[in-house]
Amino acid sequence: MTEYGPAGRPDLGAIGMMLVAERYACQGIGRRLMRHVVSEMGTTPLTLHATPYGRPLYEELGFKVTGRAEMVRGHFTAGGPEPAVSTRPATAEDLTTILRLDEEVFGTDRTPMLARLPAFADQLRVAEESGRIIGYTAAWPNMDDHVVGPLIARDTQTAKALITSLAARTDRPLRTDIDVRHEDLLAWVKERGLASIAFNSVMTYGISELPGDWTRRYAPLTVAAG
Repeated sequence: MTEYGPAGRPDLGAIGMMLVAERYACQGIGRRLMRHVVSEMGTTPLTLHATPYGRPLYEELGFKVTGRAEMVRGHFTAGGPEPAVSTRPATAEDLTTILRLDEEVFGTDRTPMLARLPAFADQLRVAEESGRIIGYTAAWPNMDDHVVGPLIARDTQTAKALITSLAARTDRPLRTDIDVRHEDLLAWVKERGLASIAFNSVMTYGISELPGDWTRRYAPLTVAAG
């Protein structure tokens, strides 16, 4: 469980890494774990990314599907017109601005997690216009991949520029989970070598939809934390 917002009274809880060993499957362990989490969190709204396998259990417990994300992966190949958006590595002086932008777009404060991002990620980059930060993203290692996330951007062109800037600085395949409503970005990454791997359902409990501005929220940090 990752809690966002004020300590002791979170605005949102994200559930991730709900795993049951195969030899203990179909014994109700996952259901018991989830019921415990829901009970412990009380009135705090909850969210999670569900695979098709896990979705029936979450629906049984009262979670509702409020969106979908498409996982894409592959070696990014540059080509075509480059997005005309300036990007650069983030600096320590950018962190306050990144946190403020992220809270505005995500809908609640993620400072404890994002403050660790510079040390956790191999790359952390921002997009600028006239000296003002209009988006940011990170690439962090996961086995052989570089996972792209979070991806917060003013518009699709900015999101494209940020992904391009990350890809230019790694030889690893990129992997990310893009909100399916961002159809233009999904089509673009597929044209540049990333292939669809899976679809996950974005589910919520206690709220009808996630807070914040989905139009600027392109990809989560990770499907295990939002």
